[in-house]
Amino acid sequence: MKVISTAAGISQAFKNAGRVREILAVLVSTGFLDLMNRMKLNRFLPERQTEDPGFKDLPLPMRLRIAFEKLGPSFVKLGQLMASRPDLIPEAFVDEFSKLQDQVATLPFSEIKEHLEAELKRPLTEVFSSFDEEPLAAASIAQVHSAVLKSGQSVAVKIQRPGIDKILHTDISILRGLASLLETTIPETKPFNPQGLVEEFFHTILFELDFRVEANNIRKIKIQLSKSTQVVIPEVYSEFSSQKVLVLEKFDGIRFSDREKIISHGIDPRKIIETGADAFFQMVMRNGLFHGDLHAGNLFVLPDGRIGIIDFGIVGRLSRRVQDSIISMFIAIMDEDYETLATEYVTLCSPDGDTDITQLQKDLMDTISPYVGLVLGEVNVGKLLLQSTSIAAKHQLKVPRELMLLFRAIMTVDGLAKKLDPDFDILQLGNRLAKEVVASRYSKERVTKDLLILARDLQDTLETFPKLLKRFLRKWSNNNFAFEIKSKDAELLPNAILKFTYYIVLCVTSIALIIVGSHFWQKGLEPLIFDFSLWSAVSWAAAFYLLGSGLWSLSKYKS
Repeated sequence: MKVISTAAGISQAFKNAGRVREILAVLVSTGFLDLMNRMKLNRFLPERQTEDPGFKDLPLPMRLRIAFEKLGPSFVKLGQLMASRPDLIPEAFVDEFSKLQDQVATLPFSEIKEHLEAELKRPLTEVFSSFDEEPLAAASIAQVHSAVLKSGQSVAVKIQRPGIDKILHTDISILRGLASLLETTIPETKPFNPQGLVEEFFHTILFELDFRVEANNIRKIKIQLSKSTQVVIPEVYSEFSSQKVLVLEKFDGIRFSDREKIISHGIDPRKIIETGADAFFQMVMRNGLFHGDLHAGNLFVLPDGRIGIIDFGIVGRLSRRVQDSIISMFIAIMDEDYETLATEYVTLCSPDGDTDITQLQKDLMDTISPYVGLVLGEVNVGKLLLQSTSIAAKHQLKVPRELMLLFRAIMTVDGLAKKLDPDFDILQLGNRLAKEVVASRYSKERVTKDLLILARDLQDTLETFPKLLKRFLRKWSNNNFAFEIKSKDAELLPNAILKFTYYIVLCVTSIALIIVGSHFWQKGLEPLIFDFSLWSAVSWAAAFYLLGSGLWSLSKYKS
């Protein structure tokens, strides 16, 4: 791709020349003039734009973090994403970007009121009996106000900043252009995958801009944790919510990080952190949908000792296969089984090239082993897990975003836990729950479900086979029913076809027996042996005998 080298080209690629000049001016003032020159962007700088000498002696990561803060919401959120990717970003930058916070001025109530009433399609007085003009919190995408519904329920009203969606989309288009140009003109940045980071940021921010997605996340997690009596998820008032407004039940409690205040209310900090961490791991290991941003501002200790969780804009979603791998990873770490840990990494990640599992195993052991068993305030398990992703990346493994989000969340939860109880060991708790989940894998419901999935997969294979056979016969007929066999053992073909037909019959019969056995088990068909249907055992034994004998004879067959 040819490097963009004209004002018209830059303006067209970035679609907003004014904002481009503003971004370049901030980068130059914070000490990145040389970078602009290398990217051939110096000609688009405002006149007389020079470097600020006050930034000259500051470290590079700090200068970039300051530049991102100056450039506003889009760059702050991009920096926060980069802080969660130690597999791609050098540690010094990760540490610096971790300091990025959404520090924005609140919008005047008149502007918020106009925007809110437009979304509600009615005056505020028709929905709320009172509405606090001073916001509870303000962030780059939205600000939150306290209010009381006509029903008397105290609520938190999350209102998206007017026009923020257009600002973010404009900045993302500019970032895409800059990332492409960066990789083209400065090849040494390619390992950090600038274009990939921008695309990941784009897909993440799309969900954050749609409050209907957050409302749906809240409902799902509320259902998943409904059996917990110690964890509370806010109620969503759907009739007053939209894409840009979210009305939720309001929690009044103590911030999770305020240990002294928690103790003064007669609440045991140890019990609180155990409850919170247990709820987190339940989300991860049992449900596969977890809160991805559990910092102190999103957790409250309620007056009755329960935990309230808010802000579900960032969540992680895990398939059952990924859940099973994560569970295996936790158990492997506690058992110091680094061979299994390395294998799970290879299973979860997409290799970029050849991966030496033995060396990966050794590197993981060298990094993690010294800390296993320690219960010290200095050891953050989440940070340790994030470091392990850097090792995986060095071994040509592409670490999935959801795994990075999970480890980042564990790091945050572990940091909060240490503030409440310096001796708390989150790894022990996670390991205990992991083993409980492993045990539950062999429950009647789980085994039945797995067997039915196995039967479905075998059925799919058998349904596909006739289509492939039909395609082969059509091709064969077009060739006058003739084809060339180059094998010297062609005379064995008829026997091979007979054997293949035999295996198909075995598979069909085995599928039927697995399904019938599962039905017998679910119905509890008598007679029972140790509360287990005898007919289920007979059906399954016959199915696995047929499959086993078929595989055994196949292994003995020589074509």
